[in-house]
Amino acid sequence: MIPRRGCDPEINVVSIGAKILEKIVKGSTSLDELMIDCAFELKVSVDHIILSLDWLFSIKAIDFNGEEVIINDAT
Repeated sequence: MIPRRGCDPEINVVSIGAKILEKIVKGSTSLDELMIDCAFELKVSVDHIILSLDWLFSIKAIDFNGEEVIINDAT
C-alpha cells in the first residue's frame, strides 16, 4: 500500500521505483542513462531517482554490475 496522505505519490520511492523497474525491463540501461531518462520522463529531481535506486538496491530488487543496472531474480 502506498501512503497517500502527506506525500505526493508521484515522488514516492515506491512509485518511482516501479517506473525504474519498468524501464530496466524494456532493455539494458546504464546507470547514467537511467538517471537522466527517468528524471526527464518522470519530471522529478535526480535526487529522487538516486533515492529510489538506493531503495531498490537496499531491498535487493536491482544490482549494478559496473556497466548497467540489472534486475535481480526473485528467489
